Amino acid sequence: MAFAVIRSFGAIPGLAVTAFTLGLSLGSCLMTPGASARAEAAQFRSSPQVINTLSSTYGFVIAQDITLSRIAEEYPGLAPDAELASAYFDNAFPNITHRLADNLATLMGREHAREVLDGIRRQIKKELDSQLTTDKLTSDFAARFIEAIHLRAQGEYLPSPFKEFLLATKYQIEPVYELYDGYFQQFHTKGHPKSLGINLALHLPASWSAAEGRLPHIVQKWQSQAGTGTDMIILEIYDLHGDTVSDAQLKVMASTNTLAQWAPINSQMLDSGLTRVDHRQAYWFDIAMTQRHQGMPITSQTREYGLFLDDKLIRLHCTSYHPAADGTAYAKAKTDFTVEEGFSEIKPLCEGVMGSLVVMEGNN
Repeated sequence: MAFAVIRSFGAIPGLAVTAFTLGLSLGSCLMTPGASARAEAAQFRSSPQVINTLSSTYGFVIAQDITLSRIAEEYPGLAPDAELASAYFDNAFPNITHRLADNLATLMGREHAREVLDGIRRQIKKELDSQLTTDKLTSDFAARFIEAIHLRAQGEYLPSPFKEFLLATKYQIEPVYELYDGYFQQFHTKGHPKSLGINLALHLPASWSAAEGRLPHIVQKWQSQAGTGTDMIILEIYDLHGDTVSDAQLKVMASTNTLAQWAPINSQMLDSGLTRVDHRQAYWFDIAMTQRHQGMPITSQTREYGLFLDDKLIRLHCTSYHPAADGTAYAKAKTDFTVEEGFSEIKPLCEGVMGSLVVMEGNN
C-alpha cells in the first residue's frame, strides 16, 4: 500500500520526539549563556570530568614529548628518528598542546589553567626523571616507543579517552573533517535487534561515544566529545507496516511543503528538500525548537534525513543543544535563533555521516 501524498506520519512512535526523550541529559550539557552560538557549539562543556580529561590529555602529550627528548639525548643515533616521529605527530595534531591549554583556559580561567598546566609539567618531568633511568631506557624500548609515536600519528595505539579528546580538540570547529581525514568508527545494523531486517553501514567520528537508545525505534545514538558534548546523532528505523513512499510522492511532498508534518510539534521548519543517499532519494529538513528543562529554556537545532526502503523508514538526525538566549518557551520566528552561527558545525557533519551510509545486500 502506498502512502497518500498528504498522509500524516503522526502515528509513528516518537515522531514528535523532544529533546527529553532522546536519551541526552540536557542538564549535563548546559553551558554558561552569553557566548556566541558558534563558540558554544564548539566549546567543551565545563564539568570536572571534561576538565580532568583535557588536563590528562595535555599531560599525555607532554610525557610523550619529554620521552622523545630523553631518547634523543640518550641515543644520539636515534635522535633523527625521534625528531621525525615528533614531527609526524605534530603534523597529525598541530598545535595540540596549545589548543588543549586554550580550552582549559576557557573552562578554568587563564591564570588558574596556567597554574594547573605548569604543575602537570613539573609532576610529569619529576616522574619521568625517576622512570627513564639508563637501565630502563634501553635502545629496544626507545625504538619501540618511536614506532608507537608513528602509529599514534595515524590515530592508532592511542588509549581512550586521550584519542577521543585529541580528535575532538583538533576538529573542534569543523568536525566533519574528522570523517574526511579517516578518523571514523563504522557502525553496522546487521543483526541488531532493532534493525527490522535492514542491513546498512555508516561512518561516525571516532571521537564520538556510542550508546544504545532507550526507545524501541532508536537503533543507536552517538554523543560528541567522547560522550561529554552537546551534539548528538541518532539513527532510527521505523516499520511502516506495508506502507511505502515512492520517489514521485516524495517530490510532491517536498514541493508542497508537506515534509513539515514529519517534524516534532512546536518545532520551527527552517529549510527542507530532497537529496540522494546511496543512489536513493531521501528527504532532509532543518528544524529548531526551544523547550524548558528544569525552568531553563534549551534550544535545539536539528538536521534530519529520511530514507525509505520498502516499508521501512530510516531516519538520521543530528542535533545541537544550547541555552536559549532570549528565554522564550518555544520558537516563534526564524529570528529567534542565530541559526547559521549555532548550527554551522553539525550540518556538514550530518551530511558527511549520511553520505557514508551504504545499504548492504541481504535486507529482509
